[in-house]
Amino acid sequence: MWKGVNLEKELQRERSHQYRKTEDRILEVFRNMLKEDDERDEQVLDNIFGSGNRSSELNIDLIDPDRIYHTTHIRKLCTQFRLRFLDAKHFKAEIPREAIAEIKRLQKKSGEELKGFKVLAPAPMFNLRYKDKDPLLFLSLGNDRYYLIHKWGKDMNPFRKLLVFPFRNFKSLLASVAGLAFLIVMSIPDSVMMGPYDNSSAALRVIFFFYLFIAFSGLTALYGFSRVKNFNSTLWDSKYID
Repeated sequence: MWKGVNLEKELQRERSHQYRKTEDRILEVFRNMLKEDDERDEQVLDNIFGSGNRSSELNIDLIDPDRIYHTTHIRKLCTQFRLRFLDAKHFKAEIPREAIAEIKRLQKKSGEELKGFKVLAPAPMFNLRYKDKDPLLFLSLGNDRYYLIHKWGKDMNPFRKLLVFPFRNFKSLLASVAGLAFLIVMSIPDSVMMGPYDNSSAALRVIFFFYLFIAFSGLTALYGFSRVKNFNSTLWDSKYID
């Protein structure tokens, strides 16, 4: 004997079936969104590492003017901390997702693909993978202007600026050698510097200063240049190993 049809259960079954179809469509849309987002990430990375020496034109109203820097600012910072500012294609470390997200946001606002990226970082990051450094990703805007996209990594050690000061340029090297000689000369007590019949140690200190200055200059030329090879002011945009 045929059993009757429970309309309530049929209605519930139809609703469940419709929910499953809706959930499948939502999951499919979500998968497509993730796939498209991954493809956009890959395109951004291709533009970062493959665009070379190009520049992008961005409407000034779309970007933060406080993040625009001129070549002179970047060169000075690189010289002070012995850093490199090179095309992103030479950068060997990973680009963080936050930087990629910022690029995609700018592309969405500008309506065009951005190309012409540069990285400011210590020289080893263009050869090896280091995570404890402090790179900055820039976008070239043309006319020696660069837009700061993203900064990641740890902060730069404040002593780095002092340690690399002698290698900024030839003047800073001479100043460092002279300063070292002066500190040593002035740290010697008068009782050691003066002989038993001398009334003043000034003349001896001057002579000793020039003696140390010449000696330290020779050691610097012999050992310093063999290791450092070049000054920060020359290396800041060089893609060659110093």
